[in-house]
Amino acid sequence: MPIYTCTTPEGTLSATQRAFVAAEITRIHAAHTGAPPSFVRAVFQTLTPDSFFTAGKSAKNFLLVGIIRTGRSTEVKARMLNDLWSMYKKATGAQDDQINITLMDVPGSNAMEFGGVLPEAGNEKEWFASRGLSDRWSG
Repeated sequence: MPIYTCTTPEGTLSATQRAFVAAEITRIHAAHTGAPPSFVRAVFQTLTPDSFFTAGKSAKNFLLVGIIRTGRSTEVKARMLNDLWSMYKKATGAQDDQINITLMDVPGSNAMEFGGVLPEAGNEKEWFASRGLSDRWSG
C-alpha cells in the first residue's frame, strides 16, 4: 500500500536514477516498517521548472510524498524521514531548502491491494496467507 510519489523538475533523474530511488524507497520502507517489499510502490512525476513555487515565487523543488499505513511510531517515521532525506538529496543533488519529504498516514482499511482491503500494519503475513497469497509474502 505505501505509495511514494517523487516530483522533480524535468531532466533531474535519469531512468537509472529513478530505478535507484525506487529500490531505495522500497528498502527503507521495508527495513523500518517490516512491511513486505511487494506492497511498496514508487511513482515519478516530472514537471516543467515553471511549475514549482515556494512562498509564491518560482523555485526549484524536489518533493517526495509517502502515503503509508497508520500504525508506525513517531520514532520509526523519523528514522524513515532521515533515511529518505539522505537518499533523495544524494540522488537529486538538491539543496536542503529545495527538498520536502512528507509521510501521510492512512488506515489499512482505506486501501486495497491484491483484491482485498489491507490489514493493519504488522498483520501482513497472516493477510497474505488468508488470501492464498503466501508466495507474495517477502517480508
